[in-house]
Amino acid sequence: MQTDGRRMRRPYHVVAALVLMLVTGLPAQTADEAAPFFDDSQLEDIHLLINSRDWETLKATFRSNTYYPADFRWRGTTVRNVGIRSRGNGSRSGTKPGLRIDFDRYSTRQKFLGLKSVVIRNNTQDASHLHERLSMSLYRYMGLAAPRELHVRFFVNNAYAGLYTLVEAVDKDFLRRVYGENDGYLYDYDYDPAAPPYYFQYLGPDPGLYVPKPFNPETNETNPRPDVIERFVNTINSASAATFRTEIEEFLDVRTFLRYVAIEAFLAETDGFLGDWGANNFYLYRPQHQNRFTIIPWDKSHAFAAAPTLSVWHNITDVPAENRNRLMTRLLDQPDLRTMYLDFLEETARAATGWLERELDRQLAQIRDAALADTLSPFTQAEFLEGVDAIRTFARQRPGIVLAEVAATRARALP
Repeated sequence: MQTDGRRMRRPYHVVAALVLMLVTGLPAQTADEAAPFFDDSQLEDIHLLINSRDWETLKATFRSNTYYPADFRWRGTTVRNVGIRSRGNGSRSGTKPGLRIDFDRYSTRQKFLGLKSVVIRNNTQDASHLHERLSMSLYRYMGLAAPRELHVRFFVNNAYAGLYTLVEAVDKDFLRRVYGENDGYLYDYDYDPAAPPYYFQYLGPDPGLYVPKPFNPETNETNPRPDVIERFVNTINSASAATFRTEIEEFLDVRTFLRYVAIEAFLAETDGFLGDWGANNFYLYRPQHQNRFTIIPWDKSHAFAAAPTLSVWHNITDVPAENRNRLMTRLLDQPDLRTMYLDFLEETARAATGWLERELDRQLAQIRDAALADTLSPFTQAEFLEGVDAIRTFARQRPGIVLAEVAATRARALP
């Protein structure tokens, strides 16, 4: 259908499932038991009932991953004897702990609405409480697979413990919902802060140099096939210019990857795949009988962290060669893939124009009172409001800045 000589464009969220199916080759699954739990149309309450001594011990030893039993309550449903533990890297806190909740920790058959686990983020690195949820909303709006998220008021033993973000775990349940199968190989990129930054350089032929660090297997743990990752990284670094395009397609869903990086660049993410400290915060998944990986986002607390003027070529062309991600460098050496990256940047900026601020307003209306009442947050009320204002400024300025930089890049490439 056409109107005024222009093809009508469907909203991104309407075609998200179709995009997933087209770019991954896997069927998108949209119906699931947990859909009401992840309905983000309102602020929800989550309750934990736990032995008070266990709770105090968890907070005192928040660097530990020790599990403690607790009862979990949502609306009128109580799940007894779940396992909880402190979680996070830089976000760990003994005052306002981030938590992983495993429903099947003490009973392998126990699930909650089909879920084995969830994460509740404490947002101790984000004064606005909005970086994470807004980012994942944009990924899904643009048609990519991303964890579902919503804000919750969190109560421990009936006392208000603060505003948290409830996050869908990237696990076999997530894979089944999104891709329609979960028999393949899921890896969590598990960055070790003590290790040198990783830029997808080839570490050597020993598969043990890649798995379980930095690629931690989350499925098929007893047979994680690290050899495929070794071959993937070897191809990135050693394939000739003439054969690179063909060889890399065996191991990477290139279109999904470039769209992913374009969204990350639009968000001015400083701790992502092209982060300031090397690659970080993502999952890789490949189906059982394929070698092709798809990337899945995780932990976007550092999105919006930079100014709206941050270049879309940050950590691509503005750093020394040894600090450039080898995969991104090789891909952008291909003229058509460089054009594709620019196309995805432009598409993201146009889609986010107006939408991002509206989504900010929608989420802010839900959380404002709960955030202001959160006395355990490391941020003051004034810092919360300043953080929200910073995102609003970003939402208004970033699309135009990105579109202008994309246009300037295209113009420089003209003969």
